[in-house]
Amino acid sequence: MALTFTTATRSDPGIVYTILSACFAEILDPPLEQSLRRFDREVFANPDTIGACTLIASVAQETVGVISYDPRQRPQYGIIGYNGVLPSHQRQGYGHHQVQEIVRILTARDFETARVTTSLHPFFEPARRMYEACGFHEVATTPASTSHTHATVLYQMNLRV
Repeated sequence: MALTFTTATRSDPGIVYTILSACFAEILDPPLEQSLRRFDREVFANPDTIGACTLIASVAQETVGVISYDPRQRPQYGIIGYNGVLPSHQRQGYGHHQVQEIVRILTARDFETARVTTSLHPFFEPARRMYEACGFHEVATTPASTSHTHATVLYQMNLRV
């Protein structure tokens, strides 16, 4: 079945946190939990900006994931933000389809490139493979800034042919 997308603000506050905390349950620590709660609050406090750029993905009206993007660097690049598929729906291609939807949106809005950053923590290995399968190419890595963080990798995809 095909994914459908609606803006997060068409749902109740807390939905973004609920989805993402379930997606990241294996690595959810207090700082990440605070960040996810803050993101959820910002989505619903700013429905015309960040709220409009945060999408809930569903299949047959069942929520399967959430993905967000940041268009503020237009036209140079758009940034894929939080992206997660509920554990019960993972490994079914939904994450790939979520990324394709953001790429479609950025392309339609005439962005030059799409970017996404993810962690080099082993938990994010499936995400890194998925971004590469979607056509993103690694352009930079950033070392861990503290002993409590992990190195990150920046991926980019050219949207103009």
